[in-house]
Amino acid sequence: MKLQQIRAFCAVVDHDMNVSRAARSLNTTQSAVSKQLGQLEESLGVALLVRAKSRILGLSDVGRQVLHCMRGILAATEDISHIVSDHRREASGRLAIATTHTHARYALQDIIAAFAKRHPGVGLHLVQATPSEIADLVAAGEMDLGLSTAPIVLPPSLASIPCYELKHVLVGERGHPVFGTRPLTLQAIARHPLITYSEQHLIGRRVNEAFESAGLAPQIAMRGTDVEIMKSYAAAGLGLAVIPHIAYSRHRDRSLDARPVDHLFPTSTVYVLVRRGAYWPRHLYEFIGKLAPGLTPASIDEALLRAAPPTH
Repeated sequence: MKLQQIRAFCAVVDHDMNVSRAARSLNTTQSAVSKQLGQLEESLGVALLVRAKSRILGLSDVGRQVLHCMRGILAATEDISHIVSDHRREASGRLAIATTHTHARYALQDIIAAFAKRHPGVGLHLVQATPSEIADLVAAGEMDLGLSTAPIVLPPSLASIPCYELKHVLVGERGHPVFGTRPLTLQAIARHPLITYSEQHLIGRRVNEAFESAGLAPQIAMRGTDVEIMKSYAAAGLGLAVIPHIAYSRHRDRSLDARPVDHLFPTSTVYVLVRRGAYWPRHLYEFIGKLAPGLTPASIDEALLRAAPPTH
């Protein structure tokens, strides 16, 4: 096997079995990718892809089994590049981060901008996804780290490092009667339509659990994953929404009223998700330290050895 062949195989899978799109992503030709796939299968003596004439339909059983290993090989080559760069005292390569829209927009914006100025040789790659998708991307080696609340299932190859706590607020259109309620209770909120996160997000699960424990079944007007959309529909009067506090600004969100609700819904821990055993370049320690100033390289190394937290 050659790395070029493994890259071609993974690229075809990543581009929904479309060889031409995979070739463009690799800056090569379609015929070159097809040749590398054929050579890879010939060297292994087994078909990795299911074909119908000239079309690739999907992965064979063996192809599905080896895909994870091949992604691990590519991730290891990235680690080798980081080790060499660190030895040369050069910050280069890439920093690929998978996170949710909320963290990309509100938690990372200033940190990423400052990091890019300090390390112009590091290419930044930011992907937005759900917590479960984030965990899978990091486990596959496609992303260097993930930032999210706990996914429903955490792959055993990942370590999760507590980063910071997310508090929540209830938002709704200006003048909504619920904001005049003292004290604000679950019963008062449940009288009105609710805009909530999907079950893929811990906040969505926590909100559902709180109402169920109180024996309440609020009308769900909409479920979503994008906090900006949720705020927009709340301002339009579709319903009330429970969102992270960092996503609300009294100055910016003038069409919304807001009240803290951490007495009703527990705060959420945001974790950094990383592959166990992966090499950490110095600039990665620095990046995590900016997210959570209390995390030193020594405390990060210690956290990597701990067991994963329970998922919800």
